[in-house]
Amino acid sequence: MKYAPNVKHLPKDKVTEAVIFAGSKAWEMAKAYQKNNSDDDVPPVVLDHQQLGELENLKIIDKGRMFARVYQAGIIDQARISQILQKLAKAKVKQAQLYNEAGELLEDWTPQLQEITTSQRTVIHSHDSATPALNQMGASQRGQVLLAHYGGELAIDSDSDTVHHYNGVIWEPVTDKELQREMASIFSEAEVAYSQSGVKSAVDTMKLSLPQMGTPSRQMIGFNNGVFDLKTGTFREHRRDDWLLIASGVDFSPPEEGETLTTHAPHFWRWLNHSVSGNTRKADRVLAALYMVMANRYDWQLFLEITGAGGSGKSVFAEICTLLAGRGNTVSANMKALEEARERALLVGYSLIIMPDMARYAGDGAGIKAITGGDKVAIDPKHKAPYSVRIPAVVLAVNNNAMTFSDRSGGISRRRVIFNFSEVVPENERDPQLAEKIEGELAVIIRHLLARFAHQNEAKQLLYEQQKSEEALAIKREGDSLVDFCGYLTAAAECNGMLVGNAEIVPFNPWRYLYHAYLAYMRGNGLGKPVSLTRFGTDMCGAMAEYGAKYLKRKTMYGVRSNVSIKEDANEWMPAATGGVKQDD
Repeated sequence: MKYAPNVKHLPKDKVTEAVIFAGSKAWEMAKAYQKNNSDDDVPPVVLDHQQLGELENLKIIDKGRMFARVYQAGIIDQARISQILQKLAKAKVKQAQLYNEAGELLEDWTPQLQEITTSQRTVIHSHDSATPALNQMGASQRGQVLLAHYGGELAIDSDSDTVHHYNGVIWEPVTDKELQREMASIFSEAEVAYSQSGVKSAVDTMKLSLPQMGTPSRQMIGFNNGVFDLKTGTFREHRRDDWLLIASGVDFSPPEEGETLTTHAPHFWRWLNHSVSGNTRKADRVLAALYMVMANRYDWQLFLEITGAGGSGKSVFAEICTLLAGRGNTVSANMKALEEARERALLVGYSLIIMPDMARYAGDGAGIKAITGGDKVAIDPKHKAPYSVRIPAVVLAVNNNAMTFSDRSGGISRRRVIFNFSEVVPENERDPQLAEKIEGELAVIIRHLLARFAHQNEAKQLLYEQQKSEEALAIKREGDSLVDFCGYLTAAAECNGMLVGNAEIVPFNPWRYLYHAYLAYMRGNGLGKPVSLTRFGTDMCGAMAEYGAKYLKRKTMYGVRSNVSIKEDANEWMPAATGGVKQDD
């Protein structure tokens, strides 16, 4: 099992108290603690967001240490605090207390440590006539002991065959390996010999008796201290049968009197205004994108693409999305992970998939289309049978250069929401602590988003609006030559425009023949590899659709005639190919 930072530095003297800092500011507060306690040469144990994300398989204290002091450092959810308490009890800690950032006592854990230890002993050491010893039990009985170890709060997902544990906030996935380790630990605590097959059979048998998980409501947003019901606009405590899989790591609280983003979240407000260059309508659309992430509206079947030069605020946007979704609910990936069954196994269980600093991508986008479309996708995890499942996650791509998709069916176009952050922050004005400052304003941002989009459909409509924006079209034109070419065309309702033609017609006449115009555009702009006439005919429909226009054609005695005509501004590139001479039919 992996050790948390500084656990190995704890003194051999078990009477010496262990100091633990847990939360988003754990490192910062641990360093300050050491600075203020220079006579104490034992560094505190640190559990920041990275360690909290892997807490299940982390050793946070040595076994047999008698005393521990835990400081809540920044943001940490109640589930993780409960997990820390359980780990202290398992390590046989006798006395422990939980303190806030100011050093004030929040809770004395000593009575709870004793209760947890007693309940574990009751499960493990029952030797009366009704309950045989572990080594005398059948697989189903040992499975019941394991279930009792989790307080009976286990259920199974029928698609992935993965066990989930209700921790009082969400249903967390527990792998078979983790269950087997817990079963082995129960044997060890009882000082009973065990075999790998005996442990595995107990886990497998227990899984057969577990209830199937329900479906989380799309009207619930989970927080550390409860759920917000979007339908009723009310906040209440967590319930087991909400079947929440994700929750924000922050507490929900009512707004202060007169609370606004300008006054109560000034760092976020300044970032937002700069990112949208003062465009209030675009600011609303960015807020709609943040709401989509926070509310996990993967079912809107959209994905976000943030593009722009370095230093324009893209990474801050991604960090805000991570905070809204919860660090433990966010996974970093690439397009390969979305497209390959083995790689996709890493995405299961997360509500936000971020593809940061993407290299230039060109492809059909089949993986991102399937995931955002709500289709079941193949998962091929190591050491486990393949299965198919829907991945209920919002996808966010961050890049300097927009992705290029070969798909012309409209499957990508109707899902893709592009934001271009064009304003680069000057080097001398950049704040390296901006993300941390915005994190301190997170509760205000969440309350604003809930109030701003009390009617969720408004956020969805704003994202559709962004899809059709001039900004998004300009980005598509930069990355797609055919879409850019169509920007030089006008469409009519009837097929009375240019003849389509083919590459072999002579003389070459790009003002008369549409395919000649396309070839002239490619040559005039120094672009190689024009598409074939057949591909041109099929792709034109999707490319013209980006402008909200239809591409039509019909056979005539002069050849196939289209409904499009070329604009005069085609002279930008036409002279390089034809001398700019427009010829009549």
